[in-house]
Formats: sequence, C-alpha cells, structure tokens
Amino acid sequence: MLKPLLSIAMIFRNDIRCIERCMKALQPLREAAPCELVMADTGSTDGSREIAEKYADILIDFPWIDDFAAARNAALDRCSGTWCLILDTDEYLDEHINELVEFLAVSDQCTEPIVMVTVRNYNTYDMEGDYSDFTAGRIVRMSTGVRYVGAIHEHFNFDPNGVNAHLLPNTILHHDGYAVFQPGNEAGKAKTDRNVRMVKKSLEDDPDNLVLHLQLIEAGSNSDMPGYVDEIRKAIQLVREKRRAWEEVGPPILRYAVYEAEKKQLPEWDEWLSMAEEWFPNSMFTRLDVEYAAFVHDWNKESNPGPALLRGKRYLKALNDYRNGEDFLAQAYSPLQMATPFSECTIKLHMINGYCTLDQQAEAFALIEGLDYSLLNEDQMGKLVSALQDVHFKSTFDTAPVILRLWDLVSDPEQPQKKTGPWKSILRKVASRTFLRKNREAEQSKERFVRHAYTLYVPLKERCEMGIAAAVMEARDRDDMEELLRGVEDWNAFSIHALMHALESGVPFPLPGKRLYIEDMDRLAARLTKDKEHFFPVALQSAQQADPREEQSLLWARGLLLAAVRAFDWDDKDANTEQGLSIADAFACIESEFLPRCYAPQALQAEGLGMLPPMHRFGWYCAQAFEA
Repeated sequence: MLKPLLSIAMIFRNDIRCIERCMKALQPLREAAPCELVMADTGSTDGSREIAEKYADILIDFPWIDDFAAARNAALDRCSGTWCLILDTDEYLDEHINELVEFLAVSDQCTEPIVMVTVRNYNTYDMEGDYSDFTAGRIVRMSTGVRYVGAIHEHFNFDPNGVNAHLLPNTILHHDGYAVFQPGNEAGKAKTDRNVRMVKKSLEDDPDNLVLHLQLIEAGSNSDMPGYVDEIRKAIQLVREKRRAWEEVGPPILRYAVYEAEKKQLPEWDEWLSMAEEWFPNSMFTRLDVEYAAFVHDWNKESNPGPALLRGKRYLKALNDYRNGEDFLAQAYSPLQMATPFSECTIKLHMINGYCTLDQQAEAFALIEGLDYSLLNEDQMGKLVSALQDVHFKSTFDTAPVILRLWDLVSDPEQPQKKTGPWKSILRKVASRTFLRKNREAEQSKERFVRHAYTLYVPLKERCEMGIAAAVMEARDRDDMEELLRGVEDWNAFSIHALMHALESGVPFPLPGKRLYIEDMDRLAARLTKDKEHFFPVALQSAQQADPREEQSLLWARGLLLAAVRAFDWDDKDANTEQGLSIADAFACIESEFLPRCYAPQALQAEGLGMLPPMHRFGWYCAQAFEA
C-alpha cells in the first residue's frame, strides 16, 4: 500500500449527532488525494464507534484521562502521511475542496511546516444566521515531529510568532460546536464546568501561566463563574508584569476585561480601555473586539453620535484589514468575537442611524448599499428600511436598486420561510407608515424635504401591492390610477391610504369587471375609517354615485355607510350633527335598496324583524324613519 500523502486525525466520544456528517463530507477529499483516516475513540457509548468503523482506516481506543493533548497525540502517533489534517467531529469540510486538492498536488514544494485554513463557527445547530471566521493551523508536516500540548485548549508546540505558515483561505471547516453554549443548555453548562475544572487544575501547577489564565477567563465567560472579575484583574496584573506570552495573550485578556467592565459598569472601564489602546494598538483584538465594545459604550452614553461614528469607522477599517490578511495569526490563542458579518451589520446599522440623525445622507447611503441584508434579523430589517426611507426623502440618491434587492431577498423562495416571513411583515409595516397623510404632511414641513418617503416603493409596482400603492399615490391621471389598481391581488396588503387617495380622486370602485366579495368590501371600508376626516365625505360621495341596479356599486356603498355609522361618534356633543344626519340618511336609503334583495318580504315586517342581524334591523328602522 502506498504511503498516504495526507493523514486525517480525529478524536471523538459520544458524537452520534454529527460524526457521520463529518465522515461523509471527507469522502470527496479522500477520493481526490491519497488519504488515510485515523480516529481515536475516548470512550463512546452512543453508537459513534460503530459509525467510525465504517469510515476509519485506523481506529484505536484511548481511555479518557482529562487531557486533550494526550488524546490528540495518540491519534498523531498512528498517522503515516506526509501531512496531517486535524479535525473534530462537530466540524465538516466544505464541499469546495479545489484549493486544498491543488495544494496537496504540489505540497512537496511548500517550505512552511504548518498550513492555515478557515474555521467557520456557528452559534446554532442549523448553521443559519451569524457566524465567525478565523484562521487556524490545522495541517502540519509530520516530519517536524509536531506534538500537542495543553490538557485543555490544546495547541501545537510551535511558537506562533516563530514559525512561517502557508494560508489556504478558501478551505473552510464548518463548526457548530459552540451552539452548545446557548443559554439554558445543560450540555453546554456541563462542558463549561468541565473546562473550568480542568484549567483550574492546570493552574495549580503553573499559577503564573498567562495562557491558562486566558483559558479560564474564556471558559468563565460562558457562565456565572465565582470570582470571574477577580480572575480578570489577576490576569491583567500578570500582563503588566510582562509574564511569559504577555504580548500574545494580553490583547484577548483585555478584550474580555472591557466586555465585563461595560456589562457590570466596573470602575476599571477607562483604565482597561486605555491599556488595550496604548499597549496593543495594532492587535486585532484591540482594533476589532475592544473597538466594538467602545463603540457600544459611546453610543449608549453620548447624545451626540459623533464619537461613536469615529469608532465605527476605525472598526470597519480594521475589519477590512483583517479580511485582507493583516494579522491573520491574531487568533492563535483565542478567537476574535467581533469579526463576524453579523457584528459588521450591527455596527453599520447603528452608524447609518447616526448619520441620518446628523443629516449626513451620503455616508448613510454608502453603508446601506454595502450591507449584507441576508444576515439581518427582523428588528434590524425594520431599522434598515426606516433609515433607507429617511435617506430617500431627504436626497436624490438612486435608491431603486436597493429596494429591489431588498424585495428580492424577502421574496426569495430559497431563503428559509422563518426568515422571509418576518422580513416581509416588518418591511410592509414600516412602509405602511409612509402613506399616512400626517406623515406626508410632516415630511413636506421638513427643511431637507426632497420627495415623499413612500416614493421609495414605486420601483416595486410590478412586484407587490406596496409598490402599486406608491405608484397610485404618484399618478395624476384617474385612468392611470384605475389601471394600476387592477394589478392588486391582495387588498389586505394594499395601503388603505392609497385607496383613499384614489377614491378622493374619483376612481370608480369597485373596479368595473373586477368583482369583490361583500366581506372584502367590509374589511376595506373598516380600514378606511382610520382617516375619519376624509372618510365620511368619501362614503357620502359613494352613496350619491351608487347605482342600485349594479350589485357591486350597491354593496360598496352599503359597506362604506355601514362603516361610517359605526365610526361616527354619535355621543360627542361637538360632532358635526349635519354630517351625522347625512350619514344616517344615506345609510337608510342604501338599506332600503339592499334589504329587499337579501330577505324575504315577511322578514321585513315589524313582526319578523327578529330574523334580522342587529345592524340590518337598525337599517330597517332608519329606512322607516327617514321615509316617514
């Protein structure tokens, strides 16, 4: 048998949830390059071993001794490849393996002993939403005699600052192991307790080891570990004393320190923030994680968004530098937490709102165009749309591509319904406010008014009712309005204020040849009453124009007047009495036409009125009264 070019080394225990997913994802690589799979079982009892037996070339048992490095080394000892890829079962190799395969084909020309790949960490088991990427050394040349060290948070015995590494940025390992740390997850709590116990045990033998102190702080950040703040203070003191590895682990320790200071309003906030910025100004932990925390602090504390916006700019610059490969070894000891796409979206949304507050529309719009909308949650989608409306009505920027892109996203059948449903709902909700008459009047009173916010949605007129409503509001010709209204399929999703505008403009309704059921008319009429000042005249006008011989016309007038009777405040002594009497008169006239078409003659006699619903009984009495 030929010597394998690549060994794949794994340790596992009771990973039935994910082990086969990991195994199957490796198959394309194993078919593309000479590989062997070496697995060490540290004590599985849930069927994981049986799965491993189907895939492993070498499967060994290694009894668990509370030492991850020992287990890793036991697997390494059985590897015979030129290179070794280290994996966990809660990871799986991305399907795009061309970069890795091409590297292996010419790997004899590689002079670096270690190869970095991208590890993508997800916060949920469904691997949707936010994730964080970091580069990690996962492929090593076996001839270096590499070993793992550290009972927990084990790592290679290379000096990260003294070894050159080869980077494969497009080789991705998807990892969902951190999802276990979600609040309320008992398995996550047990894992945290185990990690804290193991690190504390190691600290007993090496109390000034800054790497161990960082690991304890990291483990405690997922729990209510007693003495957590004291542990942070102790670690910072060791950094001040410049103990071994202080330059490497000082930045992530200070990152956790400022997080805790902000969270608990500790007096050391300014001190720890200044220390991070002065001692480690070029570290990505300072430029990203600490800067993010300082941004949040300034945003919540300052009434003027200016200071926070400056920090936001620095954060985005650092994020761009990091993604372009600057300081890609920053995460050798700890993962960055705010280098995620979701963190980027969050800070950009705050900055967009800040720029809108300062009437800096150009800056706001530039950030809006650069957002990854697919990462937004429902609340963030609402804030984005509100900001886009603000930019739109105060500027002449071409917002059409943005709103079209947004609508395509929320309507994309390939996106999960649990995301698109809330997205579309909040988009419609925020958009609906722009059609309100009082909002339109308020916009026009603004000094920077350029166009109404509802016009943002005109580009959607071929795609949804919201777009049709905006186009109706902009149309000046009654025939154009009628033609647009014929495109409405869902009247519940159509702006009632746009319909009111069309009715006031004299558009016949219901549209000739486009039938509506009586319950649809009643719902529309009830929605129209939200604008009482303009509704009552429209209802009376429709009654005057109603053709009793035409069923749709009669039903619409009846629905409007029924809604008007219910909406009019008959008990208000200051109400327009003349208008109220006109409504009652018109209602009586319509009912006198409507009732005989729905009920047998005996039901419309005084002794048969008990057969009528209350409002129709009331209508009968109104008709009798006005006739008298």
